[in-house]
Amino acid sequence: MTMRSLIVRENALIILVLISFSSTSAADFGAGIAAYKRADFEAASREFSRLATAGDVRAQFAMGLMHDNGEGVEQDDAAAFEWYRKSAEKGYAKAQYNLALMYDNGRGVERDVATARLWFGTSAARGNDGALARVHRYAEEGDAEIQLRLGRMYYLGKGVTRNERNAFGWFSKAADHGMGGAAFALGLMYEKGQGCLQSFLKAAEWYRKAADRGHVEAAYNLARLYRLGRGVTRDLDQANTLYETAANAGLVSAQLSLAMLYEAGQGWQRDILRAVEWYRRAAASGSGDARINLAYLYTEGIGVEKDPVEAYALFIAADDAGHRLARDNLAALAPGLEEREIAEATERARRYLEPDAPSFAAAVTPD
Repeated sequence: MTMRSLIVRENALIILVLISFSSTSAADFGAGIAAYKRADFEAASREFSRLATAGDVRAQFAMGLMHDNGEGVEQDDAAAFEWYRKSAEKGYAKAQYNLALMYDNGRGVERDVATARLWFGTSAARGNDGALARVHRYAEEGDAEIQLRLGRMYYLGKGVTRNERNAFGWFSKAADHGMGGAAFALGLMYEKGQGCLQSFLKAAEWYRKAADRGHVEAAYNLARLYRLGRGVTRDLDQANTLYETAANAGLVSAQLSLAMLYEAGQGWQRDILRAVEWYRRAAASGSGDARINLAYLYTEGIGVEKDPVEAYALFIAADDAGHRLARDNLAALAPGLEEREIAEATERARRYLEPDAPSFAAAVTPD
């Protein structure tokens, strides 16, 4: 019976338009739009106010507009700001754009250019053309945070057509301003050959710059390059140092990698006790893979005292994490356990599902 799987990881205001929605409030919202179009602003505000209070993001945006323009209600910048904020925080791009405008102009709220730019970026990523134009302008003016954000938008295709060369260009500009996230992104793109010619050497250089700036994922990726000798001279001591830096910073993939490397001992020092230690930390951090692999060790008594009850508890925790092997392993192990042992295992599983429970005692992708 196979009990585990080692998985490889490695500022014009916007006018209202009627949109088709499937929600039950669509007809009521449409009534508000119809009233607005015939300039019956009081009737429109009544419809929108009721829906907005119930949490409808479109109506919240509409109420922001009506307070902004003084249509059907008293003109009130502070009220407009609050309605825009409610809608924006629920992801409505138009509200995010107008909220950014208010922060940028200091209307209804104390002027805060940095927050304005954050909201412009959020709106742009949701496809708002006005916000996207602002983001481009700020990036071209040298705003490193915006350059990094724009690079991510082009890399992921959020709010823009995905374009790796554009992403690479904006990441390069942000990295020149010292942005660790941009340096990490360049390392990733050089390693994969995205938007540039593949170069493990340059990947390692950019990962190093990012890691030196405290970027945990960059330290993890650089560790892998040192372990494999890609772009750098193979150095297991350096790889281990970087893996531990990332793992101790809480990066679950680094914790799991160390556990798997120490268990397998292939091109790495085999140390089953350290493997168990890192599996425990990764399992406590929510890794389904770590829970499955640690359960296997408890099933076989490898590096730990054989304990099928603890193994069963770990399989329960792995199932909670959605691991595809958990249920089959639970079914395989259950016939050998008494009812009281299964109850005990269910209680023990809380140590992994609720790490802060009083009974919890946790110990401190390979290619």
